[in-house]
This record gives sequence, structure tokens and C-alpha cells, in this order.
Amino acid sequence: MSRLKSRKDVPDIQVPKRHATVWEIESNAVLMELETRKEQHHQNWGIDRLITLVDTEFRVKFWGQMGRVWDGLEAGDIDRLRKAASGMVKGYEALEKWAVDNEISQNPQTRFIEWKTQDGNVFAVVPTINDSLDLQRQRKDLGTIWTLEEFEVIMSDPLVQQVIKIKAFDPTATVTKFKPNENFGKGSGFDDMEDDLEPVYGGTEPAKMFNLPHKK
Repeated sequence: MSRLKSRKDVPDIQVPKRHATVWEIESNAVLMELETRKEQHHQNWGIDRLITLVDTEFRVKFWGQMGRVWDGLEAGDIDRLRKAASGMVKGYEALEKWAVDNEISQNPQTRFIEWKTQDGNVFAVVPTINDSLDLQRQRKDLGTIWTLEEFEVIMSDPLVQQVIKIKAFDPTATVTKFKPNENFGKGSGFDDMEDDLEPVYGGTEPAKMFNLPHKK
């Protein structure tokens, strides 16, 4: 099973499928609990915000504990993994206690969605420009703040409109990259793109008109 490469983050959860082993079921259940705690931390304090504010010694201990989670996973030892994950939960608690003791504010009440890209950049999306200004005053650590008004402008671009039309064939399809070829916009839809949509199938084969690969 593939996992996230960075040992500073919770390993990627692989949802057990048919004929899953006891290890796959138990290990992913443990990781799910840890992932839930991490997401709770991010919602209250921001993505990787506090870990950038603590001193080096704290940061080393925090990341070192996450490394123990990876060690338990790679060793295939469920008891070791449980112990490491439990220690990581305590790490988030210690991080938040440090924030309270140092009078670091939690996330503001402004409505926003925060996301960390694969290259490590953190950005936020808010409804309006006023929300953007409010968030910027309280979360100076955010690299970029986008508004829904700005996304409307981006989505009005002709190339993006083509992607929207393609997704209309299968609303659950996932855009993995956007790389139009020389015939983009000239065909019927999916045949215009190269490896940029990952279909999510239901219980049957897709209709032939969609020109999708066979269900795996």
C-alpha cells in the first residue's frame, strides 16, 4: 500500500477492501483515530501553524513522535503503532497547551476552508473580500487567501469551462492534472484530455458515450 512520503505527517489511510488482513484493518483503524485528532487540531488552530511557532526542541520532539508512528507502521507491529499514535495524540495536546500558555489565538470565527498543497503551501478560501481581510489580520501565516468571487472569475475562463463540461459527464470524476493537448475542445469530451481525470465508478460499466476506460 502506498503511503504519504513525509514522515512529519500522519501516514495516508488505506480503507480496507475485500479480504483485508487483520493488520490492514487494525492499522488503518489506529491511523483513522490519529487523523481525526489531527484534523480537529487543524480546524481549531490552523494547518501546521503552531508547529512553526514553537522552539526547535519542541518541534524535534513532535516530529520525532510522528516518526515513531511510521516506524510502527513499517515494522508491522500493531502494539507499537498504537503506542506511537497515542503518544502523537498527546503531542497535539501538548502543542495546544503551549499555544494557550503563550496566548496564541485559535482560528477566527470567519468562515473559511484551509488546504495544504502537495508542495507544502497552505492557502485558504473565504466567501467574500471582507472575510479575506478579516482572516488576513488574524492569520498572517497563510500564504494565499482566495475568495469565491475570485474563483468565479477563474472558472469563467474558456479552458476551465471545458473541464466543467467534461466533469458534467461524471460529477464524481476527479481532476488530477490539467494539461490540454493540441486537440483540446475539438472532440466530444474525455477523448480531448490525457490522463487528467480519474473516474469514480458506481456498480456498473460507464456508458459508451462517455469514452471512459473499463471499470477496474
